[in-house]
Amino acid sequence: MKLSDSEFLKIAQSHQGASDHTKLADHYRSHAIEHENDAKISEELAARASGHHASEAGLDGELRHYAAHSREAAEALRNLAKIHEDLAKEHAHHTHA
Repeated sequence: MKLSDSEFLKIAQSHQGASDHTKLADHYRSHAIEHENDAKISEELAARASGHHASEAGLDGELRHYAAHSREAAEALRNLAKIHEDLAKEHAHHTHA
């Protein structure tokens, strides 16, 4: 579940343990899905932005450009989620050790 900006900042700045890292991982994963959806939609629009004027204006190219950046952002967000998942496991291990 994606957190509100204020919730995200609060937890990110003062995470206390495994559950906070899990919340951050879920937030990043949700945000990644949004970027992946943006990329998919932009690619569909680029494919349909046919015609001389769309290409001449660069619309199709910029839609593909945005899609590529959205995919790159999604990848970074998934990496952040993985880091927080690992940190949550580490916190849980130290709590039970």
